[in-house]
Amino acid sequence: GLFGLGAYVVFSHAAGGEFSAILTLAVVFQCLALTLLALQVLSKRSAAGVSARALMLDAAALCLRLSSTTWLNGYLPVDMTGDWIYQAFDFASLAIVLWLLREVLCTHRSTYQAEDDSLPAVPFVLASLVLAALLHADMNSRPVFDALWMAGLFVSVVA
Repeated sequence: GLFGLGAYVVFSHAAGGEFSAILTLAVVFQCLALTLLALQVLSKRSAAGVSARALMLDAAALCLRLSSTTWLNGYLPVDMTGDWIYQAFDFASLAIVLWLLREVLCTHRSTYQAEDDSLPAVPFVLASLVLAALLHADMNSRPVFDALWMAGLFVSVVA
C-alpha cells in the first residue's frame, strides 16, 4: 500500500502525470520488488530460492545504469522526477541488492542453494557490454556513457 501511494504521488504530483514518469515508476516498482525479497529473507531467516547470481546481475545492471544517470541527463525522465527521485530509487535498489547478497552469501549461507544457482553471470555481462558498444543510442551524446546505460539495460533483461 505504501509503495502504491508513493507511486501515485510521484506520478501525479511530482511528475504532473507526464509520460516520462513511467521511467520513474519502473524504478519505484523495482525497488518494491527487491524490498519484498528482502522482507522474505528477513522473515523466513533463509536464503532458499534466492539466486545470488541474479542478484549479482541486478547489482551490475544498477551500477552500469547509475554510471550514466548520475552524471548525465540523457536517459532520465524529463519531468522533475529525473532531478533526483529516479536516481534515489536506483541507489536504494542497489543498497538492497548488496544487503541481500550479504545475507545470501554470508548470513544465511547454510540455506543458500548454490548447486541450483548455476547461471554463468560473467559471460552475460561481457556480451551485454559488447552489444551495448555496438547498439547504443546517443541520448547523452557521449558514446561511453550511452553504451554503459545500454549495457545496464541488457544486463537487467538477463537478471
